[in-house]
Amino acid sequence: MSEKLKVLVVEDDPANLIVSVKSLERRNVEVFSAASAFEALEIYDKTRGLSAVITDIQLPGMDGIEMMHKMRVKEELTMISVPIFAMTAYAFEEDRKHFMEQGFDDVFIKPVNYDKILETIQFYL
Repeated sequence: MSEKLKVLVVEDDPANLIVSVKSLERRNVEVFSAASAFEALEIYDKTRGLSAVITDIQLPGMDGIEMMHKMRVKEELTMISVPIFAMTAYAFEEDRKHFMEQGFDDVFIKPVNYDKILETIQFYL
């Protein structure tokens, strides 16, 4: 991998956000972080060359599903596709299937394996 990955992490729990950011930075990833979907959409609009978005589902004001749908609309307008992954504690297979049907590229169950996340991102690039 010649170019450094750029990943946007969206997580409203401060402790979980710190763990995600530090875990990815230790793996040489450039991390952008947001504590809400609204903040994430701003970063998504301003940041060129994002490799992926990883988002919690339960966010204040706008959930991760609605945020992902807004990002998908922008993809259609810009013709730039970014893999978007759900990161959730909802571990039942029907939850995972539901999130995939909504349009996520994949679903990571908390606690997540960051090496597996990076493998998955590479698969989509």
